[in-house]
Amino acid sequence: MTAATPSAPSLTDEGFAAVQQACLERGLSVIRLADPADGWLGVQIQGGQQPWELDVNCKSDALTRLPSISLRTPARLLAHVGYHGTVCVSDNQGLSLDPDRRSEIVAFTVLAAFDLLEKWNADAAANSDEFYNELEGYWLGLPGAVRARATVEVDGKDRLLKAYLNTKKGPSKWYFAEREGKSLLAFDTKGLASHRALYVHLPGPIAPPLYPNKLGPEFIESVCEQMTAEQQALWDQLVGPSKNGPKHLALLVSVPRAAGGFSLVGATFGAKAGKLDVTVPVTPLTVRRHTPSYMRERGGASLELLSKHIVVLGCGAVGSVVADSLASTGVGRLTLVDGDDYSEDNVFRHIIDPSFIDLPKVIGLGFELKRRYPGIQVTEVANWAQEWLKTADFSKVDGVVFAFGLPTLERSFCRAIRARAKRPLPMLFTWLEPLDLGGHSVACWTEEPGCLDCLYRDDEGQNSLQARTAFLEPNQAVSKNLTGCSSVFVPYSALQSRRTGLMAAEHLLAALNSSGPSYRYWVGEGRVAAKQGLRITPWRDTAKSLNFEEATSRVFGRPCKHCRGTK
Repeated sequence: MTAATPSAPSLTDEGFAAVQQACLERGLSVIRLADPADGWLGVQIQGGQQPWELDVNCKSDALTRLPSISLRTPARLLAHVGYHGTVCVSDNQGLSLDPDRRSEIVAFTVLAAFDLLEKWNADAAANSDEFYNELEGYWLGLPGAVRARATVEVDGKDRLLKAYLNTKKGPSKWYFAEREGKSLLAFDTKGLASHRALYVHLPGPIAPPLYPNKLGPEFIESVCEQMTAEQQALWDQLVGPSKNGPKHLALLVSVPRAAGGFSLVGATFGAKAGKLDVTVPVTPLTVRRHTPSYMRERGGASLELLSKHIVVLGCGAVGSVVADSLASTGVGRLTLVDGDDYSEDNVFRHIIDPSFIDLPKVIGLGFELKRRYPGIQVTEVANWAQEWLKTADFSKVDGVVFAFGLPTLERSFCRAIRARAKRPLPMLFTWLEPLDLGGHSVACWTEEPGCLDCLYRDDEGQNSLQARTAFLEPNQAVSKNLTGCSSVFVPYSALQSRRTGLMAAEHLLAALNSSGPSYRYWVGEGRVAAKQGLRITPWRDTAKSLNFEEATSRVFGRPCKHCRGTK
C-alpha cells in the first residue's frame, strides 16, 4: 500500500505564509481568520490603535494586477475605503508584477492596505479631508446608484436646473442641463420626460451612509438643514405645487475639496404637497461632468492655454495635425485659414472625414475640432492667407503657425507680420521634405533678431535661393502625376505629416514661454529617396549629430538685413 501524495499548498496558504514573513520582518502581529470564500484569504493585523481584519483575493487569475482587498467590517468612514470596504490599493503608477511570485504579491497587497489604513486612522482631521476629496468614488459604490451626466458648471452658484430621465434601453440615466441658454455639450433629450432639479453648494460635507445602510430621506433632510435662506427659497420652488401632483425630483450637491475644486454628488427623491415625500425611495446619482473646464483638467489639457488664441495658416496634412494637437493640449481659440477645398487626394494624410470632400478644408477641420474638444472656439476662414492678412488684427493673437510648405510665400508673410504686428508675437513655420527625408519647424519672434530669411544665407552671409536647412539638393523632380496636371503632388506619407505636425505644435507651445529664434527637425531614413537616386545636402548628415541648440546657432548665426539691420 503506497502512501498518499500530500496535496500542494493552496495560494491562500502560501499567501498567508508570505504575509506572516512580511509582518515578522516589520514586528507586526498577524493571525489567520476564517477565509470568507473560496480563493480568498482572511487575516487580522494589529495596528497602533486597533486590529484590522482584511480579506484579499488570492485567485490566480486575479493576479495580473494587484488583487482586490477589503476591510471585513467597515466601522466608520475611512479615506480610500469604499462603501463595501474595498481598500484602494492601486498599481496604476507603473508597478510591475512578477506572476511567478504570486504569494509575494498577496503579501505586498495586504501590507500596502494595512499601511494605508494606519496612515489615515492616525489623524482624524486628515482622514476626513482625504475622504471627502474622494467622495465621488465612495458615492459610486452606494446601493442602487444610477449614472447621470451634467453639462452644468459646478461653480458654487445655486440654481434650478433642467433634468431629463431616460428609461429607454438599459439602466435609467439622468441628464442635467441649464434652464436657460444652450448647454455647452448637448445631449439628445428629444422625447425624454423632464423633471425639476436643483443644484446647491454647501460649505461643509454631509456624511454618506455607512455600510450596510442605504441612502435615504435623512440625507435630503440633512442637506436642507444646511441651506441658507436663498437656497431654501430655491428648494421651495423645487418641491412646490405641480399640475401633475407628486413629483420625481433631483438634487445635485457640491462640497469643497481640501485638495481643490468641488466634489459633486446627487440624488433623486419624491415630493408631495410641497414637502419631501419620505415614502419614496431616495436614489443616489453618480454624476459625470460634461463641462469643458472639468474635462480639460481631467484629460490633461492645460487650463492656462484656454485663453490662448493661435492662428493656423494652411490646413493641409501638416497644418491640420498642428491645429488638432494644439486643441488637444488646451488651446482655447483657433483661427483656421485656408482657401483650398478638401479632395479625395487628401483623405489618407488628413484628419478630416471623407464626407467633407469638395467643401473647404477649414469647415471640415473646424467641425472635427469642435466635436472633439468641448468649449473650444474655432473661427474658419475659407480664404487664402494673403486675403486674410489684409484685415488681420494681431492685437488678440498669441501666435501664428505657417504650414504652407511654400518658402517664398512664407518669407513674405514673415516680413509682413514683423512690420504689422506692433507687439512681440511668436511665428512658427513648418514644412516637410519629400519622400522620407524629414521635417522642419522654425520659430521666431516679430520684434527680435532671427527670422525666416536668416535661413536663406550662405556661409558668408550672402543671399541664397535655398534654405540652409534643406535636406534635398535643389533642381530635382520629386512630384508624381497620376491623372494629369491637376493631380501633380509631392509624395510623402501620413506618418511623416503627423510627425512633423506634432513636432511643430510642441515647438510652438515651447516658443510661447521663451524668446529668440529656434529650430527643430527630424531626419528620416532616406531609403526611398536613395532608391530614386535623389541627392541630399551635407546639412542632412550634419544635422543628425547636432542637438537643437547647436542647430539653431548655426542656422541663425548669419547677418540678415531683415531682422538685424545689416546689409
